[in-house]
Amino acid sequence: MRGRTILVLVALMIASLLTAAPAVADETNSDLTVVHGIPGVTVDVYVDGENTLPDFAPDTVTDPIPLPAGSYEIEIYAAGEGPAPAAPADPILATTLEMPPGGNVTAVAHLDADGDPSLSAFLNDTSTALPGQGRLVVRHLAQAPAVDIVANGALRVFENVTNPNEGQIDLAAGTYGVTINAAGTDTVAFDAGDLTLPEGKSTIVYAVGSLGGGSFGLLVQSIDLPSPSAFGIGTVVHGVPGLTVDVYLNGNLTLPGFAPDSVVGPLLLAATDYEVAIYPAGANPLATAPAISGSTSLPAGANASIVAHLDADGKPTLSVFVNDVSEIAAGEARLVVRHTAAAPAVDIVANEALNVFENVTNPNEGQIDLAAGTYGVTINAAGTDTVAFDAGDVILPEGQSTIVYAVGDLDGGTFTLLIQAIPNLGPAGAFGDDNGNVHEANINLIALLGITVGTSEDTFSPDDSITRGQMAAFIRRALNLPASSTDFFTDDDNSIFEDDINAIAAVGITVGKGDGTFAPNETVTRGQMAAFLKRAFSIPASDVDAFTDDDDSIFEDDINAIAAAGITVGTSATEFSPDDPVTRAQMATFLARALGIGS
Repeated sequence: MRGRTILVLVALMIASLLTAAPAVADETNSDLTVVHGIPGVTVDVYVDGENTLPDFAPDTVTDPIPLPAGSYEIEIYAAGEGPAPAAPADPILATTLEMPPGGNVTAVAHLDADGDPSLSAFLNDTSTALPGQGRLVVRHLAQAPAVDIVANGALRVFENVTNPNEGQIDLAAGTYGVTINAAGTDTVAFDAGDLTLPEGKSTIVYAVGSLGGGSFGLLVQSIDLPSPSAFGIGTVVHGVPGLTVDVYLNGNLTLPGFAPDSVVGPLLLAATDYEVAIYPAGANPLATAPAISGSTSLPAGANASIVAHLDADGKPTLSVFVNDVSEIAAGEARLVVRHTAAAPAVDIVANEALNVFENVTNPNEGQIDLAAGTYGVTINAAGTDTVAFDAGDVILPEGQSTIVYAVGDLDGGTFTLLIQAIPNLGPAGAFGDDNGNVHEANINLIALLGITVGTSEDTFSPDDSITRGQMAAFIRRALNLPASSTDFFTDDDNSIFEDDINAIAAVGITVGKGDGTFAPNETVTRGQMAAFLKRAFSIPASDVDAFTDDDDSIFEDDINAIAAAGITVGTSATEFSPDDPVTRAQMATFLARALGIGS
């Protein structure tokens, strides 16, 4: 999930690129930040011949400069030596910079690895971080060899970073002790001290100057990230033949090399606004204008499929379908057929006799619940027995929605079918032992997203108490935390959750029992659960005393925080039962609500 992030609302404008039309003008503003990381030289920065930043001092980070999307000439001169017509000076550095629509760009004047002045530009990732997380970006732009970036003395956040490259990761918001080590060693080259990662912000750290020359230092840029209040679950389908693209979402290369006939998902998606820029695969977005760009929004709450496809006339287009995830009756399966191909209206016929759907046009769909089983399916010209495409046998598993996309060009020889499956919609859901449980819907949600695999293939054990080791695994999967090379505790060596425990310890979600142990097999109480979630998701404190039975609990502040955030409603209107054990079913609901998707 680098985030499950949210990470991946891809191709919302992908169809526009595939028209092979020339790029259109886009007046959308981009933001340009300039960083001066060359020691000892004050400069003037010219943008398209205008002295935009006069007397720009070393170790300075500007506020964002709004610029319309487009191409700009950036020139840097020694202060007072600009391009005067009578006696023009040569710039110290110069480049052509492409500002992508809606992009957030930083241009950095710095030393290269050999100590010579250089100019590098970076497209900043402004996509949404998960609740409770901040983004850390480290850019090596100093006269220095390759380095590792280490947090809290144990978490190797980035390894073998060379000039002029970067590393990026989303971590639980908080304060981290950061050192810059010689690559592959524990030798500290520079102790950066404590670095605070605020929730919902991207903290960009620039290593500049000369390590050997005594001018090495760190500069920091902070960017606010969108903070959506809701999420959805989505799948992305690329049904346009023959074109591979790179999709940038809010400046983030969200899907590189997105190939035709691909189905990606399910994914946790932030409900927010997006600026999308789409390029031929492999293009540099800071040196190439996007083929097409645009703005779009994702509404909250739905399980949706986003499909790039051809319309009936063969022109690329985009359709969004909301998927029916209602319960399927025992013994039945759901078949959904979506006509998203360059083809006329069709009938969908099963077993040569059953006209499942009639006169389906692009971009429409048909849906039916049938007895689970195997069906011979043909796609016929509407109103006739003429088979346009023989799909062969289609298996409809019990309790599953099988979504069939007809994509490509029927006459052009690229027609094909793509399949998306939404499992566990039958009465049993993802597991057979939680039927009728009030938490079943949230159990199914976290199973769909891979946060749980249950206690066996078909059981979740909803009424079992959750252990501290299991809690670590749930949280690590929900936040997609990286592994830690440090063994924090002495009593988890035989636990299957040791890696999960070390991962949440490395980012400060747990400090264990205070005596060097974690007690992975101990039951988690509801009060302890509140503390885990408050730290994991950086939930702010609340002044509201939500419950009457936690006044003597050391976890009262944590309980009030998760209550104010809507993660808990207590065991009654006035009680939380802080000393009761947390069940696995309750934990599913707590996590789903913390992620913004739970009921």
